[in-house]
Amino acid sequence: MMKKLLFGLAFIGLITACSTDSYKITGSFEDAESGTVYLRKIEQTGPVDVDTAIIENGSFTFEGSVEHPELHLLYYEDNQAPVVFFLENANITIKAVTTDTENAEISGSRLSTLFQKFNDDVPHMEKVESMREEFFQAQNEGDQATMESIMADMEVIVEDQNQYYKDFVKDNSDNALGAFLALNMAQAMTMEELEEVVTELSNNLEDHPYVIQLKEMMAPMQAQQAMEESLNIGSEAPGFTLTDLDGNEVNLDDFRGKYVFVDFWAAWCRPCREENPVLKQAYDRFGGEQFEIVGVSLDEEEADWREAVEEDQINWTQLHDPTGVVAESYAVQSIPNTWLLDKDGNIMEKQIKGEELIETLEELLN
Repeated sequence: MMKKLLFGLAFIGLITACSTDSYKITGSFEDAESGTVYLRKIEQTGPVDVDTAIIENGSFTFEGSVEHPELHLLYYEDNQAPVVFFLENANITIKAVTTDTENAEISGSRLSTLFQKFNDDVPHMEKVESMREEFFQAQNEGDQATMESIMADMEVIVEDQNQYYKDFVKDNSDNALGAFLALNMAQAMTMEELEEVVTELSNNLEDHPYVIQLKEMMAPMQAQQAMEESLNIGSEAPGFTLTDLDGNEVNLDDFRGKYVFVDFWAAWCRPCREENPVLKQAYDRFGGEQFEIVGVSLDEEEADWREAVEEDQINWTQLHDPTGVVAESYAVQSIPNTWLLDKDGNIMEKQIKGEELIETLEELLN
C-alpha cells in the first residue's frame, strides 16, 4: 500500500513538474553579482511593470503564470537596453551581459527561439548597414547621383524585406509571434492581406491580446477603405446641408440638374487662395443654369471665412463647415480638395484644378 502511495505521489509530482500552466525564469548577468532586475511587458501604451527580482549569488528568478505568451523585457537596474523575449509558461533560462543584452542567450522559450530565427533571417541586413554608411559618405560629399542610386537599391531591399515579413506572418499565424509581427506591420499590408491574416489568427488565437488589438486597429482602416470605395468615380457624392453667407441652409441636392464643382478650402490655405482667381474665371464664364461652384470653407472662425470671400471677390455659392463633418464624409485629408459632379450628383472627377476644370467645362458645355 505504501509503495502505491509513494508511486502515486511521485506520478503527481512528475505531472506537476511537466505542467505548462506556469513559468520559471532563471537568469544571470555575467557582469553583475548583485542588483535588481525588472520584468516588464509591452502594452499598447508602452512597457508595464510585471515583477521585480533581486540578484543573489549572481542569479535571479521569476515565477508566475501567463494567460497568453507575450513579448516581455528584462531590465537590469536602470539600464535602458533590455533583454527582449517571449514569456510563456515554461522553464526559461536567460544568460546575458548588461552591456550586450541584444545577444542574450535564451533557452526554454519556443517563441523566443523562433523570434531569434526571424531576426537572423531578415534578408540583406549586412548590405543595408554598408549601404547606410555609403549613403552618409555620399551625403557628406554632396554626391547626389550616388545617393539616388543607393535609395533606388534600398527600395528593392525594403520590398524584399516586407515580403519576408508577410511570408513569415502567414507561416506563423498559429502562434503569438505571428500575431505580434502582424500587429507591428499592419500598416505595410493591403487590406486584403491584413484581413486574410487576421482571419487565420482569429481561428487559432481568437482571444489573444495581439489578435484583439489587430481587430481594433483594422476596424477604422476598413471603415476608411469602405468610405474611399464609396467615393469612386461614378458613385453618388455624399449629400450634405450647410449654412451659406446669409445664414440660409443649403443642400447639395438643390443643385441637381447642374454640373457642380465642390471645392473644400480655407482662408489660411495659400494654394486654395491662389486657385480662387481661376475658379472665378470659370464661374464668370460658365456659371448659371448648367454649372455651379459650391465652396466649402473649413475655417473654424466665421470671420476669417467672410474676410477671404470678400478679398478674393468670390461670387459663387459659399458654405461653412467649421467642424469638418462634411469634409470627413469626403475623406478630405488636405486642401484644396475638389470634386466635379454630374447633373445627377455622381462623381465625375476628383482633385481637378482650375485650368483643368475650364477645359472640362468647355467640352461638357460647348
